[in-house]
Amino acid sequence: MGSSELSMLTPGAENSVQRMADVTNTAQIVEMWKSSKRSPETRRSYETDIRYFIAFVLGVSPKLVQLNDLDLRTVTMNDVLAFADYLETKKYEASTRARKLAALKSLLRFAVKVEWTKFNVAAEVPLPEPKDKLAERLLSELEVMTMIALTPKGRDRLVIQLLYYTGARVSEIAVLTWRSVQPGRDGNGQVTLYGKGQKTRTLVIPKSIYQELLAQRTNNSPDAPVFVSRQGGAVGERRIRKIVAESGKRAGISGNVSPHWLRHSHATHSLDRGAPVQLLQATLGHSSLNQTSRYTHARPNDSTGLYLPK
Repeated sequence: MGSSELSMLTPGAENSVQRMADVTNTAQIVEMWKSSKRSPETRRSYETDIRYFIAFVLGVSPKLVQLNDLDLRTVTMNDVLAFADYLETKKYEASTRARKLAALKSLLRFAVKVEWTKFNVAAEVPLPEPKDKLAERLLSELEVMTMIALTPKGRDRLVIQLLYYTGARVSEIAVLTWRSVQPGRDGNGQVTLYGKGQKTRTLVIPKSIYQELLAQRTNNSPDAPVFVSRQGGAVGERRIRKIVAESGKRAGISGNVSPHWLRHSHATHSLDRGAPVQLLQATLGHSSLNQTSRYTHARPNDSTGLYLPK
């Protein structure tokens, strides 16, 4: 098709032709789809989930799978439903099954978007409802303060403090650069976070933490990472998770404490201290108030059981 013919296409048609020309196999689809995900860890786990699905369809070990072993255009709704049943028989937790199916649904939705397939055969396949374990993943204020106090001053302590005081996701902290750290009012600092769906939010951080961040800065470039690895680049998500887990062990907390526990704790502690739920919604970057309202039920102050005879 020549340039004159392309100019006669309806709006958007030229982009469709380009999209079709860019895709020739499943591996390319997966790579394009992964590139739309911001977090490197998400990209890795999603590709693993897709390899697991391909292995199931072909009846081989996931270790032997190549992405091009399966043409996505041949996948049927029965394949997806059978995969969902298979995951249940393997006794995976509902949250793990939901993640694997969500990855597959996302890939097939993307394949339709770039016109590699005509239909998303997984669109109507429901995701399992994970058990709400929020209440099990809440730290007390004393536990958080103990984690901070027992972590040596410097980068690792600041990582924990920033996770807690901003309620940020681990992926948001891992990509933080000095361009996103600015002075705020009354000596406080402010941090701009880039979250899910490319959404941006700017949060205030306490004066003491802001000053400590500035004190440990070694690179004046605005694009330099705030938290630096031993190799000189940005500290990765995996390392941040390890920092938090080790801090939890030092504090004597049972369970594998993760950055998301600090996000949950930020939410419940701020609500306990009177923060408006709408402000918490904006702080956490939730698109719906329903998401934020979970925290009002995770550790309630009142319950009908208290009204019963004792």
